[in-house]
Amino acid sequence: MATSYNGWPASPDRNEIGVVKFGDAQGFPFPGGVKAGDVFTVLGYVATQLHNRVEPCIGGWCWGYTYKQNVNNPSQLSCHASATAIDWNAPDHPNGSSGTFTAAQVGTIRAILVEVQGAVRWLEGYDEMHFEIIVNSSTLAKVAATLPTNPNPNPPIPPEDIPVSLEVMRAGGIDYGYADDLSFFMRIPTEDFYKNLQFLNVVTVDHGKARGVDQNIVDWTRGVVASSGGRVYEPAE
Repeated sequence: MATSYNGWPASPDRNEIGVVKFGDAQGFPFPGGVKAGDVFTVLGYVATQLHNRVEPCIGGWCWGYTYKQNVNNPSQLSCHASATAIDWNAPDHPNGSSGTFTAAQVGTIRAILVEVQGAVRWLEGYDEMHFEIIVNSSTLAKVAATLPTNPNPNPPIPPEDIPVSLEVMRAGGIDYGYADDLSFFMRIPTEDFYKNLQFLNVVTVDHGKARGVDQNIVDWTRGVVASSGGRVYEPAE
């Protein structure tokens, strides 16, 4: 079977890859739908957060599955062909344009992508309508399992308080990131995961070159973040 450029199975037959309706529960249907299961869960979380925290989805302007080539590289199949991508308010964020969101909106979008642990890429700067799955199915399943079934449109930490940059430290051969205000803590398990955070401008230090600290400091930081109601993400390897 053919695959889209993110490695997911693609087909002109929507039933062959399990495409289902998407967005109806949130009130913003996406023509075409998305792939059922973990893709639905993760993109559903992203879409709900975009709708409630960035800008409302406009009916008919948000799209899902369609079997087609990648517009920016016709030698590849688009992620829409595997039902693993959505376009958000396409007329307002057209392909080939940059700066279509405000600085505050960009910060919130980046925070949402951190919440899904780097499983979704936003084509910032050149195709800003587009959000796509960029991890394999096993990794996506682990991410999906951490997300609420019905994402809260009013998260306990307001968007402006979610950090979009991390202080990075290393203990026991593993890199960790935390916010100075201790509102956010995450383990950074792999080089690929790290590179995606770099792509999102969340971290700038190279993988494996974080500041070394004692494991007790890492454990203390994690505990303080958790006990204060902050967000703690520890994705599996």
